[in-house]
Amino acid sequence: MAKILRTAKCIRRYDKISHDLLGEILVAAALEGVVEGGNRRGSDIHAPAFGLVEVKSRILGTDGPFPRVSLRPSNIEKADYFVAIRWNRDFSFYDAVMNSKEAVLPLYSVKKQGSGVAHISWKDWCSTSGAVSLKERMIQILHGNEEVR
Repeated sequence: MAKILRTAKCIRRYDKISHDLLGEILVAAALEGVVEGGNRRGSDIHAPAFGLVEVKSRILGTDGPFPRVSLRPSNIEKADYFVAIRWNRDFSFYDAVMNSKEAVLPLYSVKKQGSGVAHISWKDWCSTSGAVSLKERMIQILHGNEEVR
């Protein structure tokens, strides 16, 4: 992970690394994209093969007994793809699954609350038609088995 952080020049840019930022960095490496950083730019990552990618990061056990992916209307508007990434409580990687906007829209519509926020269960997120597991790619990167571009 230290090599990834150095390559991405993250320590120079940020004075601390949260699980959210760590997720963005790892997803950017997996999708051969760049971290855009900050919501003001409209999305978390720009990946040439996928466009704008929103990353939603959670630590297992912090969202109760029903793991979920939470999306706001602004997330839906700005992204072409969405990656939900899960960390263990010790910040070790657990899993990551990517869905296209087309796959996410029906999930979002069904779970949308009055506030506009939708909490989509992890199970539904992973079983959506077209869901792509990024787990193996992430593990390769984390173990240094592939050069980070």
